[in-house]
Amino acid sequence: MALPYPFDDSERADSNRAPHESGNPGEFRPVPYGANESGQEKSRVIRLRVAPWDVIATITLVVLLLVLATATTWPTRLYGFLSDVCTGEECGLVPYGVDMYIYPVVWGGIGAAIAAAGIGPFVSLLKGWYMSFWPVLSLAILMGSSVVGDFITVFSTRYWH
Repeated sequence: MALPYPFDDSERADSNRAPHESGNPGEFRPVPYGANESGQEKSRVIRLRVAPWDVIATITLVVLLLVLATATTWPTRLYGFLSDVCTGEECGLVPYGVDMYIYPVVWGGIGAAIAAAGIGPFVSLLKGWYMSFWPVLSLAILMGSSVVGDFITVFSTRYWH
């Protein structure tokens, strides 16, 4: 392979010429591949960048989210429309079958919110990001799945009855 610059490498097997010796210190001399590697593997160290306020905020928000989901009437307010969903054979046909997506949207949103609140802070630890946005994102996913599920239910109700 022809190189765009003169390259004399005495270590190459296909080199027929003697090494180029020049007293010019500004001349470009590429380093052969692997010449600067030591035989030892460098140890990898994971450095965690954690701010104390971020850990406290994350734990507080996750605890508040758990209390909100288990000890209040918040789930029935968000997902109360599920009692209006028609699941039997007597239901009318809905255009494009969008009524079949009510439960997947709701349960998918709940699963995504749990994954965001549970796994997200650990991802942030490894990436060096702030952790406290994951519980907020989890709450937004829950509310978004509730709103979309409610819209689909309201749209489908006029075709069921």
